[in-house]
Amino acid sequence: MKFSPGTVFQDFASFFPMAWAILRGRWKMPWNTLFWAVLCAIYLISPIDLLPDVMPLLGITDDSAFILLVLALLHKDLAAFRAAQKDRPENRP
Repeated sequence: MKFSPGTVFQDFASFFPMAWAILRGRWKMPWNTLFWAVLCAIYLISPIDLLPDVMPLLGITDDSAFILLVLALLHKDLAAFRAAQKDRPENRP
């Protein structure tokens, strides 16, 4: 699987609509996806980091790397969500 900046942007942009659809009960999230999404949220909110955020640039790097790792792990689920949204009747011309 090859990731480009466009793929990462597309996955990041799809994550929040997918999360909203899950909260409304319109999309079923696999357990492993839920685990990684919750772990990512906890890591980003937690004051405990591998590299403290007070270190210029380096502190944000570990958060960004973790977000990219989670997006890579969730890529298949995010692509399935986008495909399902594209096939919804209200989205057809």
